[in-house]
Amino acid sequence: MSNPGDTGQRHPKPQSVADEKCDLPRVVQWQRRACVLTQPKLPCLAAYHALNLTAGCPNECHYCYAQTYAHHPGWGTVAFYGNLLSRLREEWSEMRAKPQLVYFSTACEPFLAVEPILSDLYEIMALLLDSGVFVLISTKGVISKRFVNLFKQHPGKVFVQVGITTIDDEVRRLMEPRAATVKQRLANLDLLLAEGIAAEARMDPLIPGLTDDEVSLDAVLYELSRRGIHRAVASFMFLRWGIRPPADLAWGKWSLREIRRLYIHKVTDYCGRGTIWLPPTDYRRSKYADLNVLAAGHRIRMKFCGCKNKDITNDCCHPLPLLRHRDTIGFSL
Repeated sequence: MSNPGDTGQRHPKPQSVADEKCDLPRVVQWQRRACVLTQPKLPCLAAYHALNLTAGCPNECHYCYAQTYAHHPGWGTVAFYGNLLSRLREEWSEMRAKPQLVYFSTACEPFLAVEPILSDLYEIMALLLDSGVFVLISTKGVISKRFVNLFKQHPGKVFVQVGITTIDDEVRRLMEPRAATVKQRLANLDLLLAEGIAAEARMDPLIPGLTDDEVSLDAVLYELSRRGIHRAVASFMFLRWGIRPPADLAWGKWSLREIRRLYIHKVTDYCGRGTIWLPPTDYRRSKYADLNVLAAGHRIRMKFCGCKNKDITNDCCHPLPLLRHRDTIGFSL
């Protein structure tokens, strides 16, 4: 079969991973016309809401599915919705039934270190939390102290998933060239846990042959366990049409060109009607079993994405709130 996502286009490859700069993207301002709060297409989150402050993402992860969206502004550029905060306030005043949970974010990094984006993010999160809404965050960025202080004021209402799949920062930079460093992500976990804010690791996506071997996985789990992390979620990288990583992406003996041959398992109803490719069922099942054993040795409980791995599990990789009538009582683990 043809390699899914391989359009023949090539991204420039840096002379060396170590020389690659992690500078901020060009930020342009757009006006938001559609509703600010949207309902995700993922079945596990369909009952809740999501919010994206930008189109495009500064992290520029090579596997990112958001690059397939028609409104993606292109790598190196992030479009900030400058009217998003005012639009949300208008929507909020008109909503009879307020959201139970808002997820940050389905298609961008929420903690983009640019003002006024961070200021608007803070005001938005404060509005939601003051209204009793659960806030679920997934990030590969840096969480500053002012956000942690905000989260502390709303115990049990915030859950943070910090993305980390390797402790080798050179490997991290290869796949996630402008995301936060491994050290910064571990510091996120240290800060959150020290302040009593619920957090876990998101080992997603695992890259076949690059970050899914026993040595690499065990090293990540060791760093998590020594920080008091007892839960992590994981899934493998998927491919879909429009995802265009550099075709010559390589690291030692590993190359993207070679691992594409593994991507023969087709899922035709991802996010409702999307088509993605994954490694074979047996490969993923074996790796998940190995990961479970390793994690148990570190007293970490693993969960896996049932939306992408319906042939293996019905787990959910998103912690969701337990609700009793109209009173919120915490996140399910």
